[in-house]
Amino acid sequence: MTQIIPRDLIKHLEWAPGKEQPKPQQTTQSQPSQQTQGNLQVKTDFSKYIQVGMSGLNRSPVVISPFELENFNDMNYDNTHVKLLENGLYMPTPSIFMTHFNNVIQAFNRNKKLNYADGTEVPNSLVNEMYEHMTTNSKNVYGRSDVGAWTWLNAKFVDGNGFNGLALENVVGLTSDKKFGVKKTDLSDYVDEDCYVDLSFNSQGLADPTSKSGDQSYNKGSNIYFWHPRKNQVARFCADSGWAGLVCGRGPSDSDDALGVFGCAEGTPRAGKGGSR
Repeated sequence: MTQIIPRDLIKHLEWAPGKEQPKPQQTTQSQPSQQTQGNLQVKTDFSKYIQVGMSGLNRSPVVISPFELENFNDMNYDNTHVKLLENGLYMPTPSIFMTHFNNVIQAFNRNKKLNYADGTEVPNSLVNEMYEHMTTNSKNVYGRSDVGAWTWLNAKFVDGNGFNGLALENVVGLTSDKKFGVKKTDLSDYVDEDCYVDLSFNSQGLADPTSKSGDQSYNKGSNIYFWHPRKNQVARFCADSGWAGLVCGRGPSDSDDALGVFGCAEGTPRAGKGGSR
């Protein structure tokens, strides 16, 4: 059953629209309507972001912005987390993002329907735009022409008892003095080399151990390049003219004016029969 996540139980996010903006609830950026949700000022109705079909960090149905968020670029890993959390949002984990990535590919191939948070269907025109954005350099939200999707992912690889002696660290909250609350989980097995992989991922969103592509060249919509985790490094996803990749070995202090972040928010499950409230 399609989940409907009403806006009064979703923390809304800044959505950077693509070439075709959803039609309901027309507003303008110059004269936004103001509404209050807790401590979060919501500039307009952002019900038109997309169900991922899984639970998020807070164990409720998670939704994700169609593209990177406006004015969330050119920041390092930590500062991006702070800005998201202060706005009632959070950074997508590899599991959330790669599930969404696969959903978009299936929808592009017309094997799946995507739904907005309000339960209405995402139009094929937007599906096509998201697919191109996530698989090549069709556009960059922040104005660059040499890169497509480029987003931080909520994953730092630290000492642990998992595969290769590593654990996955997710940022799950922010204290009043801007210290992160984190959750650490030992890493599951993954492809332990840098290579092209098929679109099969473990529960943590990393390339499944058996997913190495037989053809070690980029096949748009069929594989990505996977840089395996390095200790004390963090994850990003990037699409370029000749590849798309899940990068698990970049420095958290990096920043770039074309590097931003998708935003995640959660609703609350409905008691009783299916759906959400």
